Order: sequence, then structure tokens, then C-alpha cells
Amino acid sequence: MKYTIVALRALKDNYIWLIHDDKNAIVVDPTEAHVVEKYLQQHNLALKLILLTHNHADHTGGVKVLYERYNPECIDNFSQQLADGQILKLTDLDLSIKVLLTPGHTLEHVCYLVDNKHLFCGDTLFGMGCGRVFTNDFVAMYSSLSKIKALPESTLCYPAHEYTANNLRFITSLDSNHAYYQDYAKYLLMKLSSTQNSLPTVLADELRYNLFLRCDDPHVWAMVSAKSGELINDEESCFVALRQLRNKF
Repeated sequence: MKYTIVALRALKDNYIWLIHDDKNAIVVDPTEAHVVEKYLQQHNLALKLILLTHNHADHTGGVKVLYERYNPECIDNFSQQLADGQILKLTDLDLSIKVLLTPGHTLEHVCYLVDNKHLFCGDTLFGMGCGRVFTNDFVAMYSSLSKIKALPESTLCYPAHEYTANNLRFITSLDSNHAYYQDYAKYLLMKLSSTQNSLPTVLADELRYNLFLRCDDPHVWAMVSAKSGELINDEESCFVALRQLRNKF
């Protein structure tokens, strides 16, 4: 199936991701209904499915209006119970959508892997960062990020917020080796200046540069230990200290 993935901006820094085949559409985390409706009307698309990564208002704000007007199927893991690895069956779109249970940001958070190459990761993974751990279950969040790390490096990741530039500022406040990030910083600046959009991000880049995906690296332990004043000698303590540093940045 031939399809297009579109980024729709909403609120201050949210992305609503829309997938369509020139006829039918899927939206992921529709923050604001009017943003989605405008695109559907302009391109004469029928909304068939809403995918929700979690139940925060800045991800679900447009659901009620869209449901009332278009009557799409709606899939989530807070009013329903999805299974890890579950393949969603769609009637109108010939697409493979795999569910990844990714608790941590919220208990019920899920990511959706479309066509085995497009990961809609909500607030679990961001460009150069990860989501806040509102559950306080850092082990679950780290496990969720590890699940993403195991995907093919060519996977394109579609977070729900434009946080990449600020996350890179945080990383380079910890890592004095700024030359390591130079090429990526240039690439990021080029994307933001040309399209005002840093996403999607390629998993290979996140594995190389995103400290939250490098917590198994003793070099990162030393970096986080120096900044936090804590003794870091394993990947989970590194992740907890790193996330706490990010919370205060």
C-alpha cells in the first residue's frame, strides 16, 4: 500500500501524525480536532482510525469531536486492553500496525509500529530525549526504551513533541565533547530552519547521540556521575540520575 505520513502542528509544540493513502486516513494523538479536520477537508480524506498512545489531554483533546463527526475506529490502551506485539486488523487500510507496550511515562502508554518501519512513540522517546516518568517506575520506562533500542536502526521515530533542539542543549551541557555532536547539530539546524520540524528521527541517530539510549555506556555513567554527584555504576541508576537532571534543566 502506498501512503503518506504528514506532521500537523498543534498547541505549542505537539505533533499530530496523520497517515493517508489519498482516500482514507489514520491520526495518531489528535490534540486538536480543527487541525485534523482542516487537513481532511483540504485533501478530501475519510478519517477511519484514531490511535492514542496515552491518555493525556494534549494527546486526546480532539478525539470527542472527531469521533462525533467521522465515527472512526479508536484504539488505545486505557479504555481497552492491548497486548504487547499485537497486530491491529484494519478494514479500510492495508497496513500492518504492531502494538508495543511502553509503560513509564504513563502506565498504559503504547507505541505503534507501522509497516515495521515507522514508530509512533508518543511521549516515550523524543528526539535526543525521553518522556518524563510520571509513574515513577523508572525500571519500566528504561525497559520501554530498551524495547525501542532493539528495533532495526533504520526505524523512523515519530515523537509527539518538538523537543529535539532543547534536548540537544541538555545533552551538550553534560558532555563536554561537543565535537561529537557537531554533525548532528548542523543537520538539526538545517531541518528546523527549512521545515520547522526536526522529525521523524532515525533510530540510528538516537542510538548514537541520545544519552537516554546510551545508559549502558560507562563513559555516560562518568558524565552523569560528574554532573549529579552520585556514584553511577550501572545502566538503570544512570538512567534515573539522567532523567532527574533533565527534569531540572
